[in-house]
Amino acid sequence: MAVMSSALTPPALRRLRLLPRHQAGSSLIEAAFALPILVLLLMGILAYGSWFMTAHSLQQAANDAARASVAGLTATERRTLVDQSVTAARAAFPVPGAQTISVGASENGGYYTVTLRYDLTNAPIFSAAPFPLPGGVLERSAVVRING
Repeated sequence: MAVMSSALTPPALRRLRLLPRHQAGSSLIEAAFALPILVLLLMGILAYGSWFMTAHSLQQAANDAARASVAGLTATERRTLVDQSVTAARAAFPVPGAQTISVGASENGGYYTVTLRYDLTNAPIFSAAPFPLPGGVLERSAVVRING
């Protein structure tokens, strides 16, 4: 009489044959593969969406400040109007750290340029992103004609 191995008993062979058709844990394994990718995709959508919203808000603030500068008659008045406009825009800025937006203004050949810079390290959503964003500093400018 031959000695049979315990791993090759008829019930074990039957279970081994049924294993490819057994699907009880397949959805858990699929979720384990898909969930990290979906979470990373969602984080990317949030981070890049916030980046675009911040860039757009900064451009709008520069546009508003440049438009406000047109009312000034001297360079000092224009700069005061620009600073007031940027201060008002900081209150509605979509991410924290709006107080660190630096303002630059220059006049050249009848045109007035307002430049705003915002360091993205001031906003936690950008520093927590697990992938690189387009730039560490956002800079947006707007130009208006001041001499007719």
